[in-house]
Amino acid sequence: MKKYVEQFKERTKINAVLRLLSFVEVRKTEVSFLVGFAVLFTLFEGVGLSLLLPILQYAEGGQTAIQDSGGFYWQILADALAWVNLEPTLIVLFLMAFIPIVLRNVIFYFKTWYGAVVSSRIMLRLRMKVVDTVYSADPEFFSRQPVGQMVDAVVVKTTLAGNAVLSVINLLSVVFLMIMYVTLLLFLSVELTLVALSFAVCVTLINRRVLKWISSNALKDARISQTLMGKITERMGQMQLVKLRCTKEQESENIRRSSEIMRALGIRRERLGAAVEVIVDPVQMISIFVTLYIGIAVLGSTLAQLGLLLFVLLRLNVKVKEFNDSLRVIMAEAAGVKLTREMFDAAKGANTITSGTEKFEQLTSGIRFKDVSFEYPDIYDAEGELTSRGKEVLKGINAEIPVGSFTALVGRSGSGKSTLVELLPRMRDVTEGEIFYDGKNIKEFDIKSLRRAIGYVTQTPMLFNDSIYDNLTYGLDFEPSEAQIREALEAAHATFVYDLPSGLDAQLGDRGVRFSGGERQRIALARVLLEDTEVLVFDEPTSALDSESEAYIQQTLAELHGKKTVIVIAHRLATIVSADQLLVVDDGLIVESGTHQDLISKQGAYAKLFDSQMIDIIDT
Repeated sequence: MKKYVEQFKERTKINAVLRLLSFVEVRKTEVSFLVGFAVLFTLFEGVGLSLLLPILQYAEGGQTAIQDSGGFYWQILADALAWVNLEPTLIVLFLMAFIPIVLRNVIFYFKTWYGAVVSSRIMLRLRMKVVDTVYSADPEFFSRQPVGQMVDAVVVKTTLAGNAVLSVINLLSVVFLMIMYVTLLLFLSVELTLVALSFAVCVTLINRRVLKWISSNALKDARISQTLMGKITERMGQMQLVKLRCTKEQESENIRRSSEIMRALGIRRERLGAAVEVIVDPVQMISIFVTLYIGIAVLGSTLAQLGLLLFVLLRLNVKVKEFNDSLRVIMAEAAGVKLTREMFDAAKGANTITSGTEKFEQLTSGIRFKDVSFEYPDIYDAEGELTSRGKEVLKGINAEIPVGSFTALVGRSGSGKSTLVELLPRMRDVTEGEIFYDGKNIKEFDIKSLRRAIGYVTQTPMLFNDSIYDNLTYGLDFEPSEAQIREALEAAHATFVYDLPSGLDAQLGDRGVRFSGGERQRIALARVLLEDTEVLVFDEPTSALDSESEAYIQQTLAELHGKKTVIVIAHRLATIVSADQLLVVDDGLIVESGTHQDLISKQGAYAKLFDSQMIDIIDT
């Protein structure tokens, strides 16, 4: 029995609706009000239509025709008129039919308005639910999710979710109306109602082919749309490379191909829908003609009964079409919601870095790495296919960084230096081993206070398309004074901002494109210095800078020496020759450690790196 129930739920798309509602947060009060409006609308619609019968009877045979019809319905109408001391005149009957029609339209207004409110609330709640989960995900999640696809899921697909839920509730409203119309038809004639219902079932069966096609292809269409959004966003973000490589035609062709597939799917969807309409409309007209024929030739129904029956049948046929159209919309929009859920589940599954409880106050003795290893995990797509094999990056790292020291990490590209410093603010968590701050395991600290205690300057400055002031103060938990801002800019050798026409209000452009690489780096450095953090991490801060900008950064590092705990990754070894200790990383291992002079005298890996850079400098 359970098997047959499940089959019924799948065929009627109930399961698809349930899966949609299980992910989208819909509140009971919102549904209750919408259902209440739907019930009231149906009630007033039914009363208004039923009051057309005495009007038609009056037109057929006058007031006596109404009284002679007798029956349960006339008794109710007679009692209502007697209660207000009115005669069943034509004007009174018109007024009685008109009032529920007006009330129905008033309810329709509030139902539509509140439906828009609920839809927007659902969209907003789902959007923030997805955004909060994505923001909480580990950095590894963002390395495998295209930005464009995340934007598409957060902005476009969450809007579809609100529309889909509203479509489900509107579908319920349509069902109420269909039940009411069938009830009226049963009141008029059971035999004719069964005839009409048999044709309505035929229309629904005809529509099943379109629903089946939409259900199987909507997800494909949504995935192509999401991929296309990701590609466009990525290419727009690298427009300089597109221009330099003259690949405009190639990129346009890629977009065109994806758009053509979506266009073909859309055309076929509309063609199938139109084919159904071509079949459905004649079937519905035949149902009306057959019903009227049976009513006239077989049952001998009155003109008033036939007139109201025809009117109700026409409205029922409209609702049958609307019911099937709503199912198509739900199937199409539910596919977009499914993609959003996939991203939500992936982000939720990637949120593995849990916060401790102890607030990080101050570094007093130093940082220690004990047998630290790290391995990137295997990456799978939404279908469970392996897309990237995991890789071991760090292997049993042991090192100490004393408080107030200047520590440098050097080594070939890909040796694991950046991954090692990403472990310090817990942007990633160790696979094996432990990291200690002042003898306490890093996982014991509140992650927010720990990260706020670490200033981070990357090779590519992290800047927003906003003003210099907003970039400098981004994420601060205090309002800096003008003196503090100037002090940070001076320490970062970035006082050039005061010479700009707009000063601190100058806009940086997308990722700071309006400024040179050196200027962007110094603004990013000023932001970190304004934070006044315990620990400063510089991940190759001078690798892409000109000599003048590099000199400024080196001067800043020299001024910070002994005042902060500074950790620097550098390919340009001239930047870190004065470091208190150098850790030489190779293939995930620390192969050498010591001062510049110590390592030069050993004539090992560091000495070879240093000699090769000196040769390059002499050659140039």
